[in-house]
Amino acid sequence: NNNTDDFATAHGLNYHQGPEWVWPVGYLLRALLQSGRGHVLNFALEVLQRLWEELHFSLWAGLPELTHAFGFHCPASCPTQAWSAATVLEALEDVRRLAPSLP
Repeated sequence: NNNTDDFATAHGLNYHQGPEWVWPVGYLLRALLQSGRGHVLNFALEVLQRLWEELHFSLWAGLPELTHAFGFHCPASCPTQAWSAATVLEALEDVRRLAPSLP
């Protein structure tokens, strides 16, 4: 998103072809966790930790609709989206089921 005359990116026109959507992250983590591979749990925990940090520092106490590459802040994004949080909560519940001894 920028203020140029580039039709592909200017003024939010890249909405469906540029930013990263947060809501699919939960489904991705759930699919990976169901694969049963040992290293996947650690990866899921790392991703969930970064999302927890976003929740902790968010003025809205939620997860954003969109991010830029690698999860960087996207100012054009809605600051909180229910579906972003919902899919991540489902993944968190899968982690708790697979590793009940985790805090």
